[in-house]
Amino acid sequence: MPRLPLALFLSLVSGTALADTRFTLDGSLLVYNTAYPVDATLIDPDSGISPADTVGDIAYEDIDALRSILARNDGRVQTMRLTSDGGYIEAAYEMAAIIKDYGLNTEVQGECASACAILFSAGESRVMNRGGRIGLHPSSWGVEAIRNYYEGTRADSGWKDEFAFAEWVYEEGQRDANKLITHFLSHGVSADFAVKVVSIGMNGMWYPTRAEMEAANLITAPAAAD
Repeated sequence: MPRLPLALFLSLVSGTALADTRFTLDGSLLVYNTAYPVDATLIDPDSGISPADTVGDIAYEDIDALRSILARNDGRVQTMRLTSDGGYIEAAYEMAAIIKDYGLNTEVQGECASACAILFSAGESRVMNRGGRIGLHPSSWGVEAIRNYYEGTRADSGWKDEFAFAEWVYEEGQRDANKLITHFLSHGVSADFAVKVVSIGMNGMWYPTRAEMEAANLITAPAAAD
Protein backbone atom coordinates (compact mmCIF):
# COMPACT_ATOMS: atom_id res chain seq x y z
CA MET A 1 0.00 0.00 0.00
CA PRO A 2 1.73 3.24 -1.09
CA ARG A 3 2.30 5.91 1.53
CA LEU A 4 3.53 9.48 1.29
CA PRO A 5 6.73 10.36 3.16
CA LEU A 6 6.15 13.05 5.72
CA ALA A 7 6.85 16.61 4.71
CA LEU A 8 6.46 18.29 8.04
CA PHE A 9 7.41 16.70 11.34
CA LEU A 10 6.04 17.10 14.78
CA SER A 11 7.05 18.92 17.86
CA LEU A 12 7.27 15.60 19.61
CA VAL A 13 10.97 15.74 20.27
CA SER A 14 10.97 18.25 23.11
CA GLY A 15 12.78 17.46 26.32
CA THR A 16 9.77 15.98 28.10
CA ALA A 17 8.19 12.63 27.40
CA LEU A 18 4.77 12.77 25.74
CA ALA A 19 1.96 10.33 26.47
CA ASP A 20 -0.30 8.54 24.03
CA THR A 21 1.96 8.94 21.02
CA ARG A 22 3.60 6.39 18.76
CA PHE A 23 7.06 7.86 19.44
CA THR A 24 7.92 9.09 22.94
CA LEU A 25 11.30 10.58 23.77
CA ASP A 26 12.28 10.17 27.40
CA GLY A 27 15.85 11.24 28.00
CA SER A 28 18.10 8.85 26.11
CA LEU A 29 15.24 6.38 25.58
CA LEU A 30 13.03 6.50 22.49
CA VAL A 31 9.81 4.53 23.02
CA TYR A 32 8.07 3.19 19.91
CA ASN A 33 4.62 1.69 20.42
CA THR A 34 2.37 0.97 17.46
CA ALA A 35 -0.69 0.61 19.69
CA TYR A 36 -0.97 4.35 19.06
CA PRO A 37 -1.88 5.68 15.58
CA VAL A 38 0.32 7.54 13.16
CA ASP A 39 -0.15 11.29 13.52
CA ALA A 40 -2.87 12.43 11.12
CA THR A 41 -0.65 15.20 9.72
CA LEU A 42 1.78 12.61 8.38
CA ILE A 43 -0.77 10.72 6.30
CA ASP A 44 -1.40 11.54 2.64
CA PRO A 45 -4.96 12.91 2.55
CA ASP A 46 -5.48 11.26 -0.84
CA SER A 47 -4.52 7.80 0.43
CA GLY A 48 -7.91 7.03 1.94
CA ILE A 49 -6.13 5.97 5.12
CA SER A 50 -7.16 7.27 8.52
CA PRO A 51 -5.03 7.29 11.69
CA ALA A 52 -7.22 4.48 13.03
CA ASP A 53 -6.14 2.32 10.08
CA THR A 54 -2.51 2.51 11.23
CA VAL A 55 -3.06 1.28 14.78
CA GLY A 56 -1.01 -1.84 15.44
CA ASP A 57 1.10 -1.55 12.29
CA ILE A 58 4.67 -0.49 11.63
CA ALA A 59 3.88 2.12 8.98
CA TYR A 60 5.73 3.80 6.14
CA GLU A 61 5.19 7.17 7.81
CA ASP A 62 7.31 5.90 10.72
CA ILE A 63 10.46 5.83 8.57
CA ASP A 64 10.85 9.58 8.22
CA ALA A 65 9.42 10.14 11.68
CA LEU A 66 12.22 8.06 13.18
CA ARG A 67 14.85 9.68 10.98
CA SER A 68 13.66 13.16 11.98
CA ILE A 69 13.67 12.43 15.71
CA LEU A 70 17.20 11.03 15.60
CA ALA A 71 18.51 13.86 13.43
CA ARG A 72 17.12 16.42 15.87
CA ASN A 73 18.54 14.56 18.85
CA ASP A 74 21.80 13.21 17.43
CA GLY A 75 23.90 11.73 20.19
CA ARG A 76 21.10 11.90 22.74
CA VAL A 77 19.09 8.78 21.94
CA GLN A 78 20.86 5.60 23.01
CA THR A 79 18.10 2.99 23.13
CA MET A 80 14.86 2.35 21.23
CA ARG A 81 12.18 0.48 23.16
CA LEU A 82 9.87 -1.56 20.94
CA THR A 83 6.27 -2.66 21.41
CA SER A 84 4.53 -3.78 18.23
CA ASP A 85 2.64 -6.66 16.63
CA GLY A 86 4.41 -5.98 13.31
CA GLY A 87 3.29 -4.27 10.13
CA TYR A 88 4.76 -3.35 6.76
CA ILE A 89 7.95 -5.35 6.36
CA GLU A 90 9.64 -2.98 3.90
CA ALA A 91 9.05 -0.10 6.31
CA ALA A 92 10.64 -2.22 9.03
CA TYR A 93 13.74 -2.87 6.91
CA GLU A 94 14.19 0.85 6.29
CA MET A 95 13.74 1.67 9.97
CA ALA A 96 16.20 -1.09 10.89
CA ALA A 97 18.80 0.52 8.64
CA ILE A 98 18.31 3.81 10.51
CA ILE A 99 18.63 2.05 13.87
CA LYS A 100 21.85 0.44 12.67
CA ASP A 101 23.23 3.70 11.27
CA TYR A 102 22.74 5.49 14.59
CA GLY A 103 24.13 2.57 16.59
CA LEU A 104 21.06 2.36 18.80
CA ASN A 105 20.47 -0.36 21.33
CA THR A 106 17.06 -2.05 21.13
CA GLU A 107 14.81 -3.22 23.92
CA VAL A 108 11.56 -5.19 23.82
CA GLN A 109 8.78 -4.25 26.19
CA GLY A 110 5.81 -6.61 26.04
CA GLU A 111 5.18 -7.94 22.52
CA CYS A 112 7.54 -7.52 19.56
CA ALA A 113 6.25 -9.74 16.77
CA SER A 114 6.59 -10.20 13.04
CA ALA A 115 8.21 -7.14 11.39
CA CYS A 116 9.05 -5.74 14.83
CA ALA A 117 11.73 -8.44 15.14
CA ILE A 118 13.48 -6.85 12.16
CA LEU A 119 13.78 -3.62 14.12
CA PHE A 120 14.92 -5.43 17.25
CA SER A 121 17.64 -7.40 15.51
CA ALA A 122 19.20 -4.19 14.16
CA GLY A 123 20.15 -3.02 17.65
CA GLU A 124 23.75 -2.77 18.78
CA SER A 125 22.84 -4.35 22.12
CA ARG A 126 19.53 -6.23 22.30
CA VAL A 127 17.50 -6.78 25.48
CA MET A 128 14.10 -8.34 26.09
CA ASN A 129 12.61 -7.05 29.33
CA ARG A 130 11.08 -9.49 31.79
CA GLY A 131 7.66 -10.63 30.65
CA GLY A 132 8.36 -9.75 27.02
CA ARG A 133 8.23 -12.04 24.04
CA ILE A 134 9.37 -11.96 20.44
CA GLY A 135 7.27 -13.55 17.68
CA LEU A 136 8.91 -14.70 14.47
CA HIS A 137 7.63 -15.93 11.11
CA PRO A 138 8.47 -15.54 7.41
CA SER A 139 6.86 -12.77 5.41
CA SER A 140 3.37 -13.64 4.25
CA TRP A 141 0.77 -12.52 1.73
CA GLY A 142 -2.93 -13.26 2.20
CA VAL A 143 -5.19 -14.72 -0.48
CA GLU A 144 -7.29 -11.58 -0.91
CA ALA A 145 -4.20 -9.37 -1.12
CA ILE A 146 -2.70 -11.67 -3.76
CA ARG A 147 -5.90 -11.67 -5.79
CA ASN A 148 -6.24 -7.88 -5.59
CA TYR A 149 -2.61 -7.38 -6.58
CA TYR A 150 -2.94 -9.70 -9.55
CA GLU A 151 -6.14 -8.13 -10.79
CA GLY A 152 -4.85 -4.60 -10.27
CA THR A 153 -1.44 -5.01 -11.90
CA ARG A 154 -1.88 -7.77 -14.47
CA ALA A 155 -2.33 -5.41 -17.42
CA ASP A 156 0.89 -3.53 -16.66
CA SER A 157 3.01 -6.47 -15.54
CA GLY A 158 2.82 -8.68 -18.63
CA TRP A 159 1.53 -11.83 -16.92
CA LYS A 160 -0.45 -13.72 -19.55
CA ASP A 161 -2.33 -15.79 -16.98
CA GLU A 162 -2.47 -16.89 -13.34
CA PHE A 163 0.31 -19.42 -13.90
CA ALA A 164 2.78 -16.76 -14.99
CA PHE A 165 1.78 -14.73 -11.95
CA ALA A 166 2.26 -17.79 -9.72
CA GLU A 167 5.81 -18.17 -11.04
CA TRP A 168 6.53 -14.55 -10.11
CA VAL A 169 5.00 -15.03 -6.64
CA TYR A 170 7.19 -18.10 -6.06
CA GLU A 171 10.35 -16.20 -7.02
CA GLU A 172 9.30 -13.24 -4.91
CA GLY A 173 8.81 -15.53 -1.91
CA GLN A 174 12.34 -16.89 -2.33
CA ARG A 175 13.73 -13.35 -2.48
CA ASP A 176 11.82 -12.41 0.67
CA ALA A 177 13.15 -15.44 2.55
CA ASN A 178 16.73 -14.75 1.46
CA LYS A 179 16.40 -11.12 2.48
CA LEU A 180 15.19 -12.04 5.96
CA ILE A 181 17.96 -14.60 6.45
CA THR A 182 20.57 -12.11 5.25
CA HIS A 183 19.23 -9.46 7.61
CA PHE A 184 19.52 -11.73 10.63
CA LEU A 185 22.98 -13.00 9.67
CA SER A 186 24.27 -9.47 9.08
CA HIS A 187 23.31 -8.61 12.66
CA GLY A 188 25.04 -11.60 14.20
CA VAL A 189 22.11 -13.98 14.58
CA SER A 190 23.00 -17.63 14.08
CA ALA A 191 22.34 -19.23 10.69
CA ASP A 192 20.38 -22.16 12.14
CA PHE A 193 18.04 -19.78 13.93
CA ALA A 194 17.52 -17.59 10.84
CA VAL A 195 16.72 -20.61 8.67
CA LYS A 196 14.24 -21.89 11.24
CA VAL A 197 12.36 -18.56 11.08
CA VAL A 198 11.79 -18.81 7.33
CA SER A 199 10.85 -22.49 7.64
CA ILE A 200 7.77 -21.71 9.74
CA GLY A 201 4.45 -21.86 7.91
CA MET A 202 3.11 -18.49 6.83
CA ASN A 203 0.17 -18.79 9.21
CA GLY A 204 2.39 -19.72 12.15
CA MET A 205 4.21 -17.66 14.75
CA TRP A 206 7.23 -18.93 16.69
CA TYR A 207 7.91 -17.49 20.14
CA PRO A 208 11.38 -18.77 21.06
CA THR A 209 12.40 -19.02 24.69
CA ARG A 210 14.79 -16.50 26.17
CA ALA A 211 17.45 -19.22 26.28
CA GLU A 212 16.96 -20.02 22.58
CA MET A 213 17.29 -16.38 21.60
CA GLU A 214 20.35 -15.85 23.77
CA ALA A 215 22.00 -18.93 22.28
CA ALA A 216 21.26 -17.64 18.77
CA ASN A 217 22.58 -14.15 19.64
CA LEU A 218 19.25 -12.49 18.91
CA ILE A 219 19.22 -11.35 22.55
CA THR A 220 22.69 -10.10 23.37
CA ALA A 221 22.33 -8.67 26.88
CA PRO A 222 20.46 -9.78 30.01
CA ALA A 223 17.26 -8.11 31.16
CA ALA A 224 17.62 -5.57 33.93
CA ALA A 225 17.19 -6.89 37.45
CA ASP A 226 13.72 -6.39 38.92
